[in-house]
Formats: sequence, C-alpha cells, structure tokens
Amino acid sequence: MEEITKAASNLKNRYRPKISAATTNILSIHWPEKSGKWTLIRLKLDNARDLIEEIESSTILSDLGQTPPKLSKLKKKFHEKESKIRANALAQFKKYPLKTGPNFFSIYPVQLDEKKFLKSQAALLERTVGSAHGNGVPHMIKEYGDVIPAKTLRNLEGNYFRDLLKKEANGKKPSFRTVIKTMKEAQKRGFPVTEVPDCKIAFVRVTSKTLMKEHGIEFGLGFDVDLPMETETLAKTHMFNSKTAKDADVVILINEVVSKIDRKTFRPKSYRSKWITGYQEGYNHAYDQAQLRLEQLKLKRQELNERNNSHILGWFGANDITSAAHMAAIEEKKYNEAVANATNIPKVIDKPIYVNYSFRVVPLRTTKVASVQYVIIDRKSRTYFTDFFDIVKERNFKVAYGIQPDDPDTNAHKNRFNTEKEVRNWEKQAVPVRLSDMLNFYLDHEEKDKKYRSMARVQNTILNNRNKALAEFYSDEYDSDTGNDPRFDSTVMVLGPDAWSLGSGFFVTDNIILTNHHVVEGHDLVEIKLHNNMEAFGKVMAVDLYRDLALVKINAHGKPVRFYTKNKLPSGVTLEAIGHPKGFPFTITRGVFGAYRNMLTKNLPSRRVKVRYIQTDTAINKGNSGGPLFYKNKVVGVNTWKRIDQDVDNLAFAVHYSEIINFLKQYGIKYRK
Repeated sequence: MEEITKAASNLKNRYRPKISAATTNILSIHWPEKSGKWTLIRLKLDNARDLIEEIESSTILSDLGQTPPKLSKLKKKFHEKESKIRANALAQFKKYPLKTGPNFFSIYPVQLDEKKFLKSQAALLERTVGSAHGNGVPHMIKEYGDVIPAKTLRNLEGNYFRDLLKKEANGKKPSFRTVIKTMKEAQKRGFPVTEVPDCKIAFVRVTSKTLMKEHGIEFGLGFDVDLPMETETLAKTHMFNSKTAKDADVVILINEVVSKIDRKTFRPKSYRSKWITGYQEGYNHAYDQAQLRLEQLKLKRQELNERNNSHILGWFGANDITSAAHMAAIEEKKYNEAVANATNIPKVIDKPIYVNYSFRVVPLRTTKVASVQYVIIDRKSRTYFTDFFDIVKERNFKVAYGIQPDDPDTNAHKNRFNTEKEVRNWEKQAVPVRLSDMLNFYLDHEEKDKKYRSMARVQNTILNNRNKALAEFYSDEYDSDTGNDPRFDSTVMVLGPDAWSLGSGFFVTDNIILTNHHVVEGHDLVEIKLHNNMEAFGKVMAVDLYRDLALVKINAHGKPVRFYTKNKLPSGVTLEAIGHPKGFPFTITRGVFGAYRNMLTKNLPSRRVKVRYIQTDTAINKGNSGGPLFYKNKVVGVNTWKRIDQDVDNLAFAVHYSEIINFLKQYGIKYRK
C-alpha cells in the first residue's frame, strides 16, 4: 500500500508543471481576439481540456486523495474563458467575413451547434447574400450549405439569383435568354442553382392533328427537364386556349414535321427444336427404382431387428442399447418414406411425343427518324425563336418467328431472341429530348430572335411547316377524286383539342367560316383543316346560342358557298350533306327534304324562342355538325342535330337557311346568293 501511495504522489508531482503551464496559457488568452489568432486559442483550450480529462480519469489519484490542488483553479479559469468565448460567438459571427473567410465553425475556438446556430441567423445570412458580389455567395454555400436550413438555403439561392439577374439585365426587364445566361453564370461561379425562380415553362405539342390521326406521326417525344426550372407539359390541349400556356413565362411549341419508323430485315436463319404433338403410355423406369429402394431398406430393417433381438442385455451396456434403438428409429423412418414413395409412383405414365421442327430468326434493324420544329416564345420580351432538330434512334433485334407454343424450350428461346411485341413497344416508346440541348442552341443564336406583336405571326410559322409536312404526307396517299364537285372546296374540318374530336364548317366569305356553336364552344381559337389538306388557325368572332351558330375568321382563304334564298323549298327534293361523320373526312351523304319545321331551340332550352329547321332523312352523324346541307349547288341549312330514339330512324335537322342569312346580316357579313 505504501508503494502505491508513493507512486500516486510521484504522478501528482509530474502533473504540477503541466497544470501550471496550462493555467498560464488560459490566462494568456485575451478575448475578443482577431480571427487570425483563433486557431492558437483553440489549441490552448483543447490542451487544457485534455489535461483536465486525463487527470480526472486517473483513479489512483482520486482514490488516494492525490489530486493536484491547482487543478481546480485550472478548471475554473478554463470554464470561465470557454463560457466567455461561447457567449461572444454571435457577435463574432456577425463581424466575420462569411463571404471570403474559411468556415467559421472550423476555426472558432469553442465547439458550436452549427445547425441550431445558423437557424437562428437566417435573417443575417439572407442580408449578407443580398449585399454579396462576385464569388461571395457561392463561397458561403460551399462552406455552410450542408448545415444551412433548407428554407434559408432556398431563400439565399433565390435572392442571389435575382440579384445576379438584375446585373445581367442591366436594369431592363430580363428576357428568357438572360435568365438562362444568369443560370449558367451562377453555375460557373460554383453556385448550386437548384431552382430558377419566377420562370415557368409550358411545353405544348402543336403537331398537325391530321398527321397524328392518320398515323403520319409514328412515335412521340418525351421531354427530359434536366434544368432547375418549373415546367409543365400540355397534352390534348389547344396551345392558345390553355390557361397554363397563357400563364407561363415561356412557351415551347413542339411541331413534329417528320416522324417515321423504318424497318430493315436481313437474311433469316433457321434454328432446330422440338415440340410436343401428343402423349402415349409408356413404362415408368422410376417405378423400378422406387421398388428396388424399398426392397433394400426392407432387408436392412429386418437385419437390424434380428441383430437387436439376438443379443442379451449382458452383452451390451446401456449406451449400446440406446445407440441401437436410435439406429433402428432412423431406418424405420427411411423405410416408411420409401413405402410412401413406391406407392405414389405409377408403373405406367404418359410420355410426350416429340417432333422436330424449325423456326426462323430474322435479324431486324428498326430506325426512328424525326425532324422537329420547336418555337421558344418569350412572353416577357415578346420575342420568339424557331429552329429544327433531327432525331435518329436505331436498335437491332433478332426476332423469332414460328416457335411452337408446345415447345418445351419456349422460355429459353424467348430469353435468347426477341419478339414482335418487343419491337413494337420500342417503336412506340417516346424519344426523350433534353431541355438543356434545346436551350444551349437557343442561347448561342441570339440573332435568330424575332419580335411579335400578336400570336398570328407565330401561328403562321407553325402552319407553314405543318402544311409542307401534310403536302409531303399526302403525296404518297391514295384517295377519292372530289375535284369534279366544287362544293368540297367550300367545306372545312374544325379540329377539337385532340385529333379525335371534330366538327364541320364551310366558307361564307373567302376567310370566314360558319359552323355550329357547340362545335367551337369553350374555345376562342380553333384549328381548321381545308379540303386541300392544308391547315389554318381561326378565331371565333361571333356566336348565336339560340340558333347554335358561330362565325370563325381564319388565316387562310377558301371558296364561299352560295345560299338558297327562295321562300319555299319543294318537298322531296334531293339534299346532300358534306362533312366528317365519325371522323371519316369529307364524306357526302344524300337524302330528301322532309319538311319545314319551326321548333323550340335545342341548343339553349327556352319556352319562347323558336328556330326554323330543315327536316331531312340525309345521314347526319357526329362529325357532321356545322357542315353544309346542299340543294343542288346552294346551301339550305347547317347540319345541327338528329333524333337518336331507339324507334326512330333518319330524322335529322339542319338550321334553316333563313336563320343563317339573318345571322350573317346581324354581323354585317355579305353572303353569296
């Protein structure tokens, strides 16, 4: 015991000069101090802390009462200095050069809770960002981005980006091009732009509905938004009627001019296999194996039982008897399993009859080719940019044909080769288009920007290329000849928001068409297809809800119809309707004039308003609405509705020509007689 006490005393004496030196270091710390001396101060505090912990962890000193008396003074001075520095952290943080200096928390003399501290200083960080220049803010994000609260970080990014955007715009209203330049400049400075504020992009597909409906567009496009911008893709929506497109800062119109899939096949190769044509009874060799196994276990079981019964207890010890019983139990279990197996295995089974056959594997290369026009409309600067990009995607397949369904190796063949379904799925799959690729080209060609006062100029840009694509598409098509009937040139197709909804209409002047109100209801702008397969845009200029009529002014020209103007129309005369029933374009159907009817309006139910109608048995179906009803070469009505009762056939109604003429006069439209 005396030796232990002596050792403890020697240990205490060795700590005395260390305690004295540590105390001197703590007392030498002056606070506050310049950040350049913080590392040294931190070293002095760390050394003192380590020494205190080392001494207090020594059980020999504490158990024998040999704790150095000056340790308490060191602890007191250490805690006083540490507390003072910690309490002053906020004041030091506010003065610290956050935009240029190293990480504040990595060099500050005492340990701080970084996340909690920065959360309390969100306002200060945002003010600092607001006054930052050059690389200051990216430096801050690099040093503190992993501990700054997410909300504060988003505010920092947004404020910095807006400040940089103002400088890039030179005091002007920033264009979309300027926004992209600013984003790239921020990224170049090392600033992680995770979201571009105040910039919403709407993608709108404006490809010809005729081409889509008639399979002139063979595959679609997908948009890979690989930039931090808010985007929305509009489908089955008219580009100029959509509220989303109107609210967007930038609208990108996508017009597929060409979209084709080309398959090229190569010399096929034959592969041999076999398939099951039926079954026949045959001897089951597994039955013999099961019976043989049963006999072997039966003999072994008998032998083991005889051996155990022939010995007397004196020959075996207790352990030997236990071991023999255990072996007998194991053999009994094996025997019972063999009995069950032999019982379940039949002697005769149905065996498959195999027949050899060959199937073909055709090497196939399928290529997707597209030419796409895109128009970037910057609503803020009222400019638009248009250009084209080409798409070529190619893939090779090995398609197996003629594999028999009863081939036992069917799954192996399918894993080795492709199926026709796999090819079709790949062909239908949309080709992704990266937003960054589109915008990089846009950014590098500012000279191609064009100003617009109204959307008509943008519409014409789209229409010109759509009509070229339509002309090329129809150059390879076969069709009926309607050139001998000029009435077709006066009739148009009114396209709905998607390629499958439509109505009819006809020219009443060289650039104004007449249709039903219910055909264009809910749309200010519509798309029109002419008889010559060209397309146009139209603006609804007048409607009559009672008569269910509407006038649409379009940016194309056609041949206006002539109207029948006599007071009476002979009953039973032949009438002809031209329209697009059930989507079959420019179809003519024939019937007779049944009667003149003056009935309550059907479009807007009213007990007081009546409308004059032509009753006819001419075939009128969905798609004929708004189209002309002719008596010889003059219009006598607008095909509008029909009875669809189960017990009623061929009872259709067209708005009477007198109602049409009054409607045209109401809006000052000069019509042809």
